[in-house]
Amino acid sequence: MYKEVPTKVTEIIFEDEKIQLVKTRDGAGKAILYLDFLQRVFVDDTITINITATALGLGTGGWDIVTNVEGQKNIEIQGEGHIMKARYMPSQHTVLSVEAQESPYHSLFEQSFQLKGDYILLAELHSMLPIIYSMVKVLDKSVSMAIIISDEAAIPLRISEHIRILQQDSKVYTITCGQAFGGDYEAVNIQTALQFAKQQLQTDFVVISLGPGVVGTGTKYGFSGMALAEWANIIGALKGTPVWIPRISFADKRNRHKGISHHTLTPLFEFTYAKSLVPIPNFQNEWDAILDEQIQTNCADHVTFEKHPITKVESLLKQGVTSYPLELSTMGRTIETDFAFFLSVATAAYWLLEKKRII
Repeated sequence: MYKEVPTKVTEIIFEDEKIQLVKTRDGAGKAILYLDFLQRVFVDDTITINITATALGLGTGGWDIVTNVEGQKNIEIQGEGHIMKARYMPSQHTVLSVEAQESPYHSLFEQSFQLKGDYILLAELHSMLPIIYSMVKVLDKSVSMAIIISDEAAIPLRISEHIRILQQDSKVYTITCGQAFGGDYEAVNIQTALQFAKQQLQTDFVVISLGPGVVGTGTKYGFSGMALAEWANIIGALKGTPVWIPRISFADKRNRHKGISHHTLTPLFEFTYAKSLVPIPNFQNEWDAILDEQIQTNCADHVTFEKHPITKVESLLKQGVTSYPLELSTMGRTIETDFAFFLSVATAAYWLLEKKRII
């Protein structure tokens, strides 16, 4: 199915050098325009919007996508680089990839690269990123982080309001790889994104995640989070150690997500070969027994679960969530309604900082 309709722009909600968010008369009533492909619009302009997700009642944050602006002809958006993203789509365009021959960083990738035992954080859900950021910044504002965004969910990174907030921090760097685009830097794949983050940016820690809009089908293997196994194996092949943020919830009504979600357990135990670490909170309540049973049931030589006390983490997490400019939620649940999820994300990040002796 594909559906688009003409409509009018009634208000400019937000704009910067990369996107415009506009109110419209039709569809979801709001749409996002990517300035990588179209020129800026104004109130009363006639535009065409893709309303496929709206018509199907799907997610995507409730935004339609602007596909055309009436009267715009011979559109040319200047930019450097020859690496094509959104290949063979109407919105295909070139970016300056860090590895490309015309890139000032090209020579970096002519040499071999290893992680030398370094720990790399893996985050299945986009909603984990602001939790990590808010907690870390309460702890130490000087801590720097590189966020590598893969392409299993949203391809244009600028659709993420969280990323727009994080990119205002000079200590945060985003790298979009694969078909994803719109980061501070572009890369061809996870391997070179990791090399750039470690050798060029030299941030305190690196997290791999993906944009909003993950896919789930209620089946064993049909979900975006299966990509974590691939990320972990790449890290292992580069002589690093993947640190999995466990997706833990006791608020999710779906049995497959109770305790440690199968979205963590399935890729970790069935498709990962690299030695992996999974920090989990020591809740000191009835939740621990459920987690212990899951850990005992799912065991393998390549996986180590490490319980971590929550006293310091809990305090930092609550301060971070309070100070963050947006209300933080995951699957529509806040820290009050899904405390286990939030604390599990914060615990993994805190464990990593301790292990790397950043704190």
